[in-house]
Amino acid sequence: MATKKHSKLKDFLSASFTEFNEQNSERLKALYSDFSKLSLLNKYAYDTNVSYWRRVILDSNQQGCLGSREFATVIEKDTLPEKFQRPVIGRPLALDCVLDTMERQEELITLENFNTRFSPPATWLGWMVDTVVKNAWQFRWRNTVQHETRYVVLPTVKALSQAVLRHHYETPSADPILTLTQFKSNYSRDFFNDMELTDDDVMLLLRYLHSQHGVALANNVQGYGTTYMVIKFPSREGEVATMTQHDKSIVSIRTTCQALSVQVDELQRKSEELHKESLEEKRLGHTAKALYCLKRKKNLQQILERRLQSLETMDNILLKIQTSKDDLQVVQAFNMGADTLRDILGSDGLTLESVDEAMQNIQSAFEDQKEIEEAMKMGDISEYADEDLEDELSQLIRESPSPASIPLPVSPPPVPDTNVNSELSRLNQMFSSVKNVPRQGPSQKEKEYA
Repeated sequence: MATKKHSKLKDFLSASFTEFNEQNSERLKALYSDFSKLSLLNKYAYDTNVSYWRRVILDSNQQGCLGSREFATVIEKDTLPEKFQRPVIGRPLALDCVLDTMERQEELITLENFNTRFSPPATWLGWMVDTVVKNAWQFRWRNTVQHETRYVVLPTVKALSQAVLRHHYETPSADPILTLTQFKSNYSRDFFNDMELTDDDVMLLLRYLHSQHGVALANNVQGYGTTYMVIKFPSREGEVATMTQHDKSIVSIRTTCQALSVQVDELQRKSEELHKESLEEKRLGHTAKALYCLKRKKNLQQILERRLQSLETMDNILLKIQTSKDDLQVVQAFNMGADTLRDILGSDGLTLESVDEAMQNIQSAFEDQKEIEEAMKMGDISEYADEDLEDELSQLIRESPSPASIPLPVSPPPVPDTNVNSELSRLNQMFSSVKNVPRQGPSQKEKEYA
């Protein structure tokens, strides 16, 4: 029975903590043993075990795997060991010291202390008496018999509140004014880690949002045909919202529009049913019944038209209210910008007189600079005029020869090579020796050539 009841918790533990995957591990046995005496014998081991169980309890609760009968954000001290029961090693024996440590660190707070610490506003105190207080009295009576202690898991409530505020402020189309039904529809199911918040969880969350984040709460706000509990978020984080009569009027108009919309849908559905019924009666030859259905249809059509006109009027009123609120915010932004600009101009001394004075100073500086330049031109002591220098330069250009008449420079003779000179000397000696040889008569070849 216990295994089937807490299968979701066991699946989460097996997926998130290695120790719970091993059935008979020594570490898991140590965690399930009575290690409370280690606080005196081995403080390090004691703190390690307490820190481990603390993380297991907080993570399991924030994942929606560990709660109580009426709450998802509350755990029961007496039933907690049963939820961690294992087939072989049984139940953990030292969870009481873990819960005591978490209570001292204000991670766990009893339900009674939570309701006292985060008290509701006086405007919906009567509603609290009729609902939560009576239920709490019944729980107290039952707890007296069974000696139960229930703890609110404060980190989970804080995480839920932060998620709600973040979703509201990051959604441009989020309405700052919600009824309790709308709040539950937005945030009680599959919003935070797949947690399913009960109505009691929602009330704990609203208590915390009101006390710590300035969310306004009002009960018995008159709407269409009944009263509503209304929640109003601050315009921005860090501020405190105030429920005004204007906000209550908007709730009344909005609930009227919702009721009219439901009536329109229902009238349209009945009208279509009567139309089909009249056709069927006519087909069967029941003329009287067919005419009766048509008469009822026409009456419903008249009511439907009046409801649609009323719905259109109410929608236009809501639209104009929203438009006027937007226009008011724009005007406020204009005024804020004008005041800021005026403050900047006043603090920095930027006025019309200071600007005129600055422009006059600039003009005076320009005039002084011009006078200095003119004085420097008058003090030029050069004894040559520019016109004379230009005439002399033109004369020099005319007298200079053209490039074509300039003789080309003669290249110097090449330096004789030492090897060539030695060869010529050898040839001269050879020719000299030939000249000294006695001349003989012509040879036969010479005769032939002659």
